[in-house]
Amino acid sequence: MSDTPTNASRFKVPPRIALLSIVGFWVFYYVSVTLRAWIMDYPGHLQMLDNRAWVSLFGIGFTTLMYLALRSLEQRSLRVRVAAAFLFAAATSTAYSTVNYLSFYVVDPRPEMEKLDAEKSETHKAQEKREMKKGPASVIADNAIHWYFFNLAWAIFYLALSYAGAVRASERETARLRTAAQTAELRALRYQVNPHFLFNTLNSISSLVMTGRREDAETMILNLSTFFRTSLAAEPTEDVPLADEIALQRLYLEIEAIRFPQRLRSTFDIAPDAERACVPGLLLQPLIENAIKHGVAPARRPVEVLVRAWIDGAWLVVEVIDDGEAVQGQQGTCVGLRNVRDRLTVRFGDAASIDAGPRPEGGFAVTIRIPVTTHGC
Repeated sequence: MSDTPTNASRFKVPPRIALLSIVGFWVFYYVSVTLRAWIMDYPGHLQMLDNRAWVSLFGIGFTTLMYLALRSLEQRSLRVRVAAAFLFAAATSTAYSTVNYLSFYVVDPRPEMEKLDAEKSETHKAQEKREMKKGPASVIADNAIHWYFFNLAWAIFYLALSYAGAVRASERETARLRTAAQTAELRALRYQVNPHFLFNTLNSISSLVMTGRREDAETMILNLSTFFRTSLAAEPTEDVPLADEIALQRLYLEIEAIRFPQRLRSTFDIAPDAERACVPGLLLQPLIENAIKHGVAPARRPVEVLVRAWIDGAWLVVEVIDDGEAVQGQQGTCVGLRNVRDRLTVRFGDAASIDAGPRPEGGFAVTIRIPVTTHGC
């Protein structure tokens, strides 16, 4: 065990639970001892019920004091608390044994019990003779040893409650921190998209202005404003319907069409049932941007960017394909594709997959498969 405070030492058992456990322990004692006396037919066991009730109340009080003492050590290490439990159980047992002796032998020895001597067994009489030879201290010590294990059992039970609660609290905290880390990672990955796109677009606007294409520049600025207003309004860690993501990518391609009016052709083939499926916001943005950068920009001919989506059983399949002249491995190692992979891993773990590579007939294709969900977006 460590000497430093642990999660268990910082967890507080609710007082109500602790007090109920104390009462439960002593009620169990009272009932079990009473039943044992009745079953064994001890002489005068009915006359002892009130004495036993009084000493049980004292036992509840002493155990409550032990609880308060243990609670005062909740910021200490578990080793210290266990050692304290052994010590406090000894003190509590001695106090209870003393009260038990005073109640049954001094304050209310029940002289009427002498009338039952004739009913006592020889074994019981022999036991009483042996006890009479002992002094009060010896009787109290013997009983204290017996009650020590009873009180220690409650103390260990209390520490077990505390430790179990600490484990559950630690698990909840770990889950919270894991979720917070996942959320932070998703935010960071999401925010990698916008600055890169903004940089490219501003360069394009600058080029349009410098070449005298002011109307095109104005259109691009308006589209850019709409694009960012729409994309930044959404929570980065939340999913959106695929239909909303497609609408945003249509707007993006309209912006890029101003840059490449003769070379860019965009096509969307989205199955109606796939439009309702949820996807991480801006998931397709880096893929389409890659198709523009590596497929359209270097081409000397029209290039088609095709976005397809459909439902395949429990999976949503989305493809982004261009028929440009991408170099082998050129797109597969880019920042945008890694960003999408990382977002899928953080969001879905092993449940999602992404395949990317050049097409035999030319161009580049990216295929995403994620579990179909239609709620939460």
